[in-house]
Amino acid sequence: MTSTLEDGLRALERASELAKSIHPTVDDQYRDWILQIEARPENQSGADKSGGWRALQSYLSFFRNVRGPYTP
Repeated sequence: MTSTLEDGLRALERASELAKSIHPTVDDQYRDWILQIEARPENQSGADKSGGWRALQSYLSFFRNVRGPYTP
């Protein structure tokens, strides 16, 4: 199947129309949970958020030296 720009634009138009009909609801308990998470010290402006970067670097360094399929 060959996709064209026109096919892509039609798909985006259909998705846009569908998105207009979706109306998610959030109950009070879920809203309170969001507010509690946002209020945590690590989620405040200026908080140290470098832990995610360290985790990513550790993950990448683990796979950096992997070569070929594993053979026991």
